[in-house]
Amino acid sequence: MAEVFYAHLPGYLPEEIDSALCRVLQPCLDARGGVKNKRVMIKPNFLEWKGADKPVCVAPELLTALCRYLIASGASQVAVIENPAVRTAPVIVENMGIAGLLAEMGVKVANCENYQFIDMPQNCAFRRLELALEYRDYDLVIDFAKAKTHAMMTLTLAVKNLFGLIRGSERLGWHLAVGRDYKRFADMLLDIETVVSPHISLVDAVVAMEGNGPGSGTPVDLNFIACSTSALALDASVAEKMGVDDLLLISRAAERGIDTGFEDRGEVPEIRRITLPDPPQMGLEWGVYFPPKLREFLRRRMVARPEVDQQRCIGCGMCVKMCPPASLKLVDGKPVFKLNECIRCFCCQEHCPAGAIISRKTAFMKFADKFEKFIRKIVR
Repeated sequence: MAEVFYAHLPGYLPEEIDSALCRVLQPCLDARGGVKNKRVMIKPNFLEWKGADKPVCVAPELLTALCRYLIASGASQVAVIENPAVRTAPVIVENMGIAGLLAEMGVKVANCENYQFIDMPQNCAFRRLELALEYRDYDLVIDFAKAKTHAMMTLTLAVKNLFGLIRGSERLGWHLAVGRDYKRFADMLLDIETVVSPHISLVDAVVAMEGNGPGSGTPVDLNFIACSTSALALDASVAEKMGVDDLLLISRAAERGIDTGFEDRGEVPEIRRITLPDPPQMGLEWGVYFPPKLREFLRRRMVARPEVDQQRCIGCGMCVKMCPPASLKLVDGKPVFKLNECIRCFCCQEHCPAGAIISRKTAFMKFADKFEKFIRKIVR
């Protein structure tokens, strides 16, 4: 059972950050044999910098304090390596206003570049994954996450932060390929954590995000940071403090026999139930709840499906190459859909050079359109 260390931090004032970091980080460093003469990689959450008043990324004040603390503790090298959604890591720190300070400290800031397919251990759900392998070049890996809500996984904390090691162009594909089956998406995240196994995980929950996370939610003051040698224990503990006692990632880990036990230490905060995003695919636009089986039944009938215009199709196979779930195949030189496997991402339509893929409403969709208009007249 892993220990999770907490420190109260009312804001990002430098004189308070250093002390708080010491209280949560030092016990974890000691458990990992210290940091002296070690090369350290920090993998922060750099989704997109939207300003100091938007809690989308880890706080720049905390990041610089973390680097300073590691260097003062004897680290031979500190590197901040990430794969942001759009901009590069160097651009993110420049926009944060800390590029010069990190350079003065000798901290390397870089994007992930060394992507390779690796064979997964036998206890993993997926057999092969392509990951950024820079973490293998360092003696100590620190997973530095921001406490935020997440539309699909409810919360994004330390384990979800490791999803950033997937190549940026592939992340959308993963969301599409397994995103509807949230257990499978959780399995993929657990597999990444199993392979990377960061030595230390740290969460910035001083100003967290609630509501429509992970990029467009609203700030919420939780006023703590937390640290552990186990990313899963940290997530389980912090989720509890944010009022989420049924986090899918943790329940899925338990189903797979992965230990998520934790013991809280330090200045443990009281539970603060934050505003969570609406569960994805729980209802239609008018807000009616649908059980999972009914929801899947309706999804297959209420989402437009792709069709091939045989006269326009040139048989180039581009749609087959660009299909994330591989639900297309060429038969006699023409694409054929396996609609039961199609995830309706319309990548085939987007990349077809001949404009031969069209979107077609189902009969059920046409009926639902009329029914929704009828319902709206009643409830006004």
